[in-house]
This record gives sequence, structure tokens and C-alpha cells, in this order.
Amino acid sequence: MILVCGANAQIAISGYLANPPSTDGNNEYLQLVATQDIDFSINNYSVVWANNGTATSNGWIAGGAITYGFNLTTGTVARGSVFYVGGSGKLINGAGTLDISGQNWIRSIDVATVAGDGFGTAASAGVFGNGGSNADGIGVFAGLAGSLTASTVPVDAVFFGSAVGTAKPATGGYVLPTNDLYNNAQGTFGNGTNTTLLPDPTSGAYTKLTGTYDVGSSSWTTARVGSIVSNPAALSDIATGITVSAVPEPGQWSVVIGGLLCALIVMRRRKRAA
Repeated sequence: MILVCGANAQIAISGYLANPPSTDGNNEYLQLVATQDIDFSINNYSVVWANNGTATSNGWIAGGAITYGFNLTTGTVARGSVFYVGGSGKLINGAGTLDISGQNWIRSIDVATVAGDGFGTAASAGVFGNGGSNADGIGVFAGLAGSLTASTVPVDAVFFGSAVGTAKPATGGYVLPTNDLYNNAQGTFGNGTNTTLLPDPTSGAYTKLTGTYDVGSSSWTTARVGSIVSNPAALSDIATGITVSAVPEPGQWSVVIGGLLCALIVMRRRKRAA
């Protein structure tokens, strides 16, 4: 068993369609999995999509054409279940494909004509970056997008593309959580060991993440990896590959003990960073 120390993640990123065929527009979406029961009307969260030409020192809250916010304020999700955030198209892979509007959509916006929650301008060509030589990213936050600051630490985050490129500005940039892919103590995205990239999505490619998150220890026991699903056509094609484990099995209490050790390690990292 591999124990990857990380902060408690109430929500984990499990997949996304960043580059639908033809015009991206309202056909981009994100799949997330809850690691606990959540009533979003009581506990608000937000999601930020990054579309990097050149990232700014403000990182996730840059707004304009760089970052776009979605507030999660209504609906519910059960532990281990997935939900969706994205454009108003709600199709599995763009025009003419399977309607997935019957899934649990916590927030959708007509991104072609409507500004983001808190920040971000509307864009007919879509607001989610397609990766490439300047990496694009996704951040999940506790609280509303409008209340975030440049130093707010996400609940979860991933980046994808072929290179970091201008996603790393000269100063500031994208603050990261300590999770299975990044280490907050190493600085913002692109600094230190914080250079992990998920696969660069080609047109019509859904990125599916696999891994195991253990709620009992608040840690990833199997780190996430991303794989490309070309031209998804059925819900089974985008079924989450993230396993959420909550109760230690007999003989697995070492996971819980490991979680306590992780907590001590994270506290020490924070003290050194301060």
C-alpha cells in the first residue's frame, strides 16, 4: 500500500471534457466525486477553470479570459457519487452525442453569453483551456468564487497539457493543495516538484482519472493517473475511476495510523513554509 499524504479533500476531480469536437462552447464539462455527503445549500463550494494564455500573479482569481468561476450553492451529493459542473450543453461529447442532462448537474452556465460566478468573461468558443504547451488547470474551493483571494488554497486541483509554459508567471500564480499530485509547501504550480501534468487532451477526448481516496486517513492510497477516452458515447465511457474508501477493513487500521502521521507531516510542512 502506498500512502500519499494530503489535506482532507471533500471533493475530488475525477474527469473532464476540455476539448469537445468542433466548437467547445457550452459542451465543456467537469466530473467530480464527493468524499462525504454534501448539501451545497449549506456548505458552498466553487470550481475555477483556467484557460492560460499567460497566467497572472493572481492565479485562480485572474478572471477575464484566463479564469472562470462556478459557484456550487444548490443540490446534494452522496459520498462516493459523482456530479457535474460545466456549460449548458450537457452532452457527452458535443453536438449530436448522448444527452447527459439527467445526471447530477450541480452547476451549469451558458458560458457563451454569461459571465462566470465571481469572475471570468463569457466566450463563445468556451472558457476551458485545451492544454498544450501552456498548461491549463482546474481548482475546487470551499466557499464562493467571489470570496477567493490569490492565496486561497484549493480543496483539490489538477493541471493538464504538454508543458508548464506560461501557466507559471514570474511571481505568484496558482496556489496548490497538498494532494496526490502536488505539495503546497513547494510553492505555486510550476515551482519545485509542482509540475505534474495530466494528459494533453486531443479533440473529442475525455480525460478519465483513476485512483483511491481513503476518507478514514484523509489521504490518497493510490495516486491519480489520467487516461484518454476517445470519443465517449455512453455513460460507461465516463464512469468514474476514483474509488472512495471510508471505513478501514479488518487488518487495515495501519491506514488510519498512516493518516495521523500524514497530518503531522503536513503540519510540519506548513510550519517550515511559514
